Amino acid sequence: MKQYYSIPFDADVLIEKKKHPLCDIRDSIQMNINMILKTHFCEYRYNHTYGCFIWNQDYSTVTNISIWLDELRNSILSSVELNEPRISRIDIKIDLEEAEYFERFKGQPLRLKHKLTIEIKGVVTHLNEPFEHSEFLFFSPLSVA
Repeated sequence: MKQYYSIPFDADVLIEKKKHPLCDIRDSIQMNINMILKTHFCEYRYNHTYGCFIWNQDYSTVTNISIWLDELRNSILSSVELNEPRISRIDIKIDLEEAEYFERFKGQPLRLKHKLTIEIKGVVTHLNEPFEHSEFLFFSPLSVA
């Protein structure tokens, strides 16, 4: 079975002429999706479609959460379809909830953030096997106008 380089890529290992850690196709896909979700659009100068819409919306005011979640879902779907060709029939589910990021002080949360849970399902094209990826992101306060 083909092996893939793991992320993060450690150039020092190669400079020292050692083998870089390898992983299987599922782990490689999950690492790539994780990078897509945590990258701003245009951050990767060779591919401006690589990244996620959420970082452009940091500290923004939203008039309708459900529309914003649909835009986010469509953006993630488009980015994953364009930048991760090893999976197909992609389905994305997103849940948003408020979460206390730090502990309470005198009964009040020190800091509130939004917790975004992202579940991505699809099929590994080469293997024709189901694929699932789930992760969550904490991000800045999202204001609802």
